[in-house]
Amino acid sequence: MQRRDLLRLTTFSVLLAAVGRLPAAEAQPPTDLMPAFWRAYDAGRDASDRVEAIRAAFFVPNAELYAGAGLKPTYERLASWLPKFDAIAVDARRLSHGFDDHYKRHVQHFQREFPDFRRERAPIYLMPSLFMFDGHLQPWQGKLPLFVGIDGIVRYHGADANLSVLLDHESFHLYHGQHLPQLLMDEAPPVYGSLWLEGLATYVSERLNPEASLLHVLLDDQKLASADDATVRELAAKLLAVMDSTAPEDTNRFFSAGYKGPEPARGGYLVGLAIAREIGRGRPLAELARIPMPEVRGLMQQQLRGLAGRES
Repeated sequence: MQRRDLLRLTTFSVLLAAVGRLPAAEAQPPTDLMPAFWRAYDAGRDASDRVEAIRAAFFVPNAELYAGAGLKPTYERLASWLPKFDAIAVDARRLSHGFDDHYKRHVQHFQREFPDFRRERAPIYLMPSLFMFDGHLQPWQGKLPLFVGIDGIVRYHGADANLSVLLDHESFHLYHGQHLPQLLMDEAPPVYGSLWLEGLATYVSERLNPEASLLHVLLDDQKLASADDATVRELAAKLLAVMDSTAPEDTNRFFSAGYKGPEPARGGYLVGLAIAREIGRGRPLAELARIPMPEVRGLMQQQLRGLAGRES
């Protein structure tokens, strides 16, 4: 998730087979804006001002939803994005056309592990993100929707992206938010909260996809996947020093894919995964989502001290 980057389709059907509602196989798909986008994209090919034609036909009618996702698709931004999108449009179209089948498989697989997940409380939107995200959670209209960027998935994960890992990661954020809303709905969480949020979602996607490579689990970040123990120790020490900070620069430093600095971008995902593996050993995944915030802080501090080589 990029809330960030840390991570949004119409309201989901209720999927609680455990309480006698719709079985997972009947889950309705996300709200898919991509068919309308493709119509505008194709119709704009012969327009004298192609950017304006696509903007007027698709982005203007969906301006409110884009604002909810934290995006403003101005003419200038679209003009910069469109040529780059053209280069991956074939792969993006293939992904968007096949997304529904991927999603149905994901729902059945995820719901078996988390039968109490209330999908109707977690609206999901499939859309072009102007390369700003692959999956993005942002509080909007009193809910925590998931915005899924088809173009972002192709750009950051390739045409053969492991959608099972990506969807499990993002769905767990939504599930986690139903049990710990004060963290997931907080637009400026403390660093220790983001560390648990992202580390646990990464760990869940690893547990649910045991065949997936570490590279895929770490969202196709080669630098993170090849990091050594010394890098983890250094990152843990730096995270420990700012664990209570809510400053955007500290959050971006450890959780933003766009970070440029001495530490690897999104180093918090790597450290968070190591922490979640330790805490989650032998425990049901659903139990981990229920750990309250005061306990989370203590666990994060204890684990960071251990990883940094300091006494607890």
